Amino acid sequence: MRPRAGASLGALIGVGLLAFAQGTAAQQFTTDAARIDLSGRFQTQLRGSSCSSFATGDAGSACSEDVPGLDLFIRRARLTIDVTFNDWISGKFQPEYGEEFGDLTLKDAYGLLNLNPEAENTHAQIRIGHFKRPFDGFQMTSSTQILTIERDIDIPGVAGLTALSFDELTTANDLSDRDIGVMVDGSLDAEGSLHYWAGVFNGRGPRDNEDLNGQKQFVGRLRYSTSAGEHPLAINGAIAITDIPFTRSDETLDGRYFAALELFAELGNHSAGPHVQAGLVFGKNGLQNEAGTTPDHEAEDPLASMVSWQAIGTWKLEVEDGYFFTAIEPLFRVTVSDPNRDVEGDRVTALTPGVQVFFGGRNKLAINWDFVSLGGGLDSENSFKAQYQFHF
Repeated sequence: MRPRAGASLGALIGVGLLAFAQGTAAQQFTTDAARIDLSGRFQTQLRGSSCSSFATGDAGSACSEDVPGLDLFIRRARLTIDVTFNDWISGKFQPEYGEEFGDLTLKDAYGLLNLNPEAENTHAQIRIGHFKRPFDGFQMTSSTQILTIERDIDIPGVAGLTALSFDELTTANDLSDRDIGVMVDGSLDAEGSLHYWAGVFNGRGPRDNEDLNGQKQFVGRLRYSTSAGEHPLAINGAIAITDIPFTRSDETLDGRYFAALELFAELGNHSAGPHVQAGLVFGKNGLQNEAGTTPDHEAEDPLASMVSWQAIGTWKLEVEDGYFFTAIEPLFRVTVSDPNRDVEGDRVTALTPGVQVFFGGRNKLAINWDFVSLGGGLDSENSFKAQYQFHF
């Protein structure tokens, strides 16, 4: 039986209160066996959509249902529990109550073995469990620090479109976000300027706790860190070789592989000044064949070729004597996606102006407005979002 949402949220809060009650400091306490660090986030979002007043039967509308003009909900309530036993062994556990499932779900849950604990930049650490795959730099950015409120272009009421943004293409194809796997990562040099990730995963979505076949997904990433003037610069390249599980006509399980590549660059960081994230993903789309329909994997239908790019630019301005806020950060995002380069009229372009107001640390109020131009002769749609984030 699934627990009720109220009970799940209560349990989540109870874990946090218990930790604080036993702690020797606000966010850390120790036992005879381990040190436990506690952090968390709570995000409340106000969201609107142009689908709140569309005309039923309008052939030009991408809206499939009427949604509230303004909706207020809990986007995330998450605790992060980091446990350190010694220099070699540590782990993380992240329960979350969120909008997506309306229940208590599991985010990160893994053990970490540091094979080089004495080095300032470890050369190899092994992660085993449920965690993010090293693909899609936007997805790899923490939800407390993503520059826009949502990583994807979320327009409530628009259904059946999986190519509104860069992030939606990578997650829909199970290239990014969390999965069960084993990954090794570390620095290839003493300075930490060259970092690698290499992992083997089930190749499924975050909710799936088991594989469907014997084939596995392989993901690799390489990052070079340098500087551009006074600002840090990181250049990344990644590849994902993913299996699509399917059942043959004789009821046996099989899998089919496809590959996708990513280029990602980040200039600046989350401190004051300019900050730019830009990414390009291309390769095969496991969701479509070249004709734009569901592929017949047993017949080895040729898969569609996809491409998407996205860039987000911000400028964080510190505020002196700002009464109750410490910084303001205007931002702008542009994303272009073509899920099937063999089909005309399915390209999607989206623009997001916005601003973030910081109250200290990662505590902030963010405002975004997503505008989407859809292909295939469909009308443009938009969604307003405002979100308050409490972080400790």
